[in-house]
Amino acid sequence: MLYALQTIPGLGQLAWREVETSISGDSERPGPRLLGLKAVPGRDDIVLIDHKGGPRPLLKLRTSEDVFAIAARGFKIAYDDRGLRQIHAAVRGSEMVQDALNAWRKATNSHKQNGTFRVIARTVGTHRFMRRDVGRAVADAVRDGWPGRWLPVEDDSDIEIWATLVESELICAVRLSDASMRQREKIKHLPASLRPALAAAMVQLTYPSAGDVFLDPMAGAGTLLLERAAAGPFAEIHGGDINGEALSAMQTNLRGARGEISLSRWDARKLPLDDGEVDKVAVNLPFGKQIADESLIPGLYREVLAEIARVMRPGGRLVVLAGKTGVLESARYGAARVLRPLDRHRVIVLGQAATIHEYVRESGPVRRYAAPQPARPQDDDDDDFPA
Repeated sequence: MLYALQTIPGLGQLAWREVETSISGDSERPGPRLLGLKAVPGRDDIVLIDHKGGPRPLLKLRTSEDVFAIAARGFKIAYDDRGLRQIHAAVRGSEMVQDALNAWRKATNSHKQNGTFRVIARTVGTHRFMRRDVGRAVADAVRDGWPGRWLPVEDDSDIEIWATLVESELICAVRLSDASMRQREKIKHLPASLRPALAAAMVQLTYPSAGDVFLDPMAGAGTLLLERAAAGPFAEIHGGDINGEALSAMQTNLRGARGEISLSRWDARKLPLDDGEVDKVAVNLPFGKQIADESLIPGLYREVLAEIARVMRPGGRLVVLAGKTGVLESARYGAARVLRPLDRHRVIVLGQAATIHEYVRESGPVRRYAAPQPARPQDDDDDDFPA
């Protein structure tokens, strides 16, 4: 059966990596197979997979924000009004509709054969028709041709049907997930908090293992800490923030997490941790909009990276989310060259371009970075100068 996973722009490959590592096959039923990646620019990545099992394992994925059962596909959709007729025919006559409805019933524990639906339509490309025309063509096809009796409504429907037209390809899918997959456990939010799927992707890139001592030195509301706690066994988790409100939110959000978890109010430039104490680090460094004076960011990055390098053991992994790659790399080169760059992953965060950076800690000492101090002005007749 065909499914679609939807996630943050730029995370499609990492969402598929999680599928590969978390859902295995056997001799009787092969594991999931990747069919393709599609993008709705600035909105979502869509991962198309062939999965022989039911939807429940997919609904447990953490790097994806929504799961859909594909009900219809259309190819070579015309860009003029003929395309609307093709869309109607593809959705009405699809042989995948019944399987998609059955997957919806399994995912939602519903036995409904009739009910209400609404269509969310999206288009990518220079079509001569409007997005609402696509929605109307799909709604007409569902009402006229799908098994059962389905009534279109504007809100509060039993079923959501998402129709995405990417250039000449149509993907029509029934949504299996609800808002809890996107929001998950976190209770208290702060401005610029990470979305859980993005945090899960960053944690995944640290390659979690049972012996990890994990650190987020600028933890905010604790989203990265929550995702590491959910990723599997660990030895210790350390998190902190300089902001008292952030610490309060962190403590609330981690209240139900089990294991050795230490939360503190601290300055990420002066961590109360020993040299080499930490195995894995993931951190969301502040972007320009989070700091009123952007001129402070390079110095902050240098001090934080140097401190992270100090507390990490050689061979440890660091994953950083940052807005400007040039500023981050300049800071690393100036203060923490023992952090060797690995892969990068471009993403969109709250409408802003950002990059996830992977690093490995190489051998070598690192001391606390001391920011250069401005020179003290001297008087012309200063007696400290020799005659």
